[in-house]
Amino acid sequence: MFAKSIIKEKQYRQIPSYHINEHIDDRYFDVVNALDEAQQIHFLNNDLIDRIKKSIDTKTHVIIGETGFGAGRTVVALMEFIKNNNLKDVYIEYYSVELYPITHERMTSILSGFNNRVAKEIDVLIKVYESIDIKVPGWHRVKIDQAFGTIELNLWIGEALEMVQALGYPCDLWFLDGHGPKKNPSMWRHELLMAIGEKTKTGGTCSSFTVAGAVRRSLVEAGFTINRLPGCGGKNLVLQGIRNQ
Repeated sequence: MFAKSIIKEKQYRQIPSYHINEHIDDRYFDVVNALDEAQQIHFLNNDLIDRIKKSIDTKTHVIIGETGFGAGRTVVALMEFIKNNNLKDVYIEYYSVELYPITHERMTSILSGFNNRVAKEIDVLIKVYESIDIKVPGWHRVKIDQAFGTIELNLWIGEALEMVQALGYPCDLWFLDGHGPKKNPSMWRHELLMAIGEKTKTGGTCSSFTVAGAVRRSLVEAGFTINRLPGCGGKNLVLQGIRNQ
């Protein structure tokens, strides 16, 4: 057990410094399984394809909330996921938040490890992200147009609770991210998770890499029924929440 922890620590130190969020002292994502991880934990566990198909049939939008935009890997994974499922006429309203936004040059470096898989998607994200003035707090809206349709990215530069409270209407699903509770406890505090419950439609869902007891208890109090589902990339279990009436 001790030997395994040493190996893990050495692997962590080998990660390039630009992959580490210096404000949290944690890497932005798993540098090997990040895309697959996002697609299983956030997309499959939120029944995203069925939700998108229903929105196409009803001519409505899927509304996604995310706590922790980081380097944008979830948006890149989302573009690939929708494309690979051969969907058309998609329109997604994507609301995310970042307290410590990075430059587009740094984002390019962080995402470059996935160029052999999603180079076009990365280029598209970098282009629209470059148009955002990350020094200005509040909402920034850009559109990502692809063959499958449009992702309307609404990025809040600032604190997560402020972003959730600023939402005009509830989301269909939430990607709860922004580093783990030990590294970034403010992103998992009770007040924020309660606000997320209020801004989730009945029958809406949330997903999270962490299964920490305090997070589960707060989400239950926020109105979610909690399920533990199989993890990805060495993580045994992850969390899914379904918003009760």
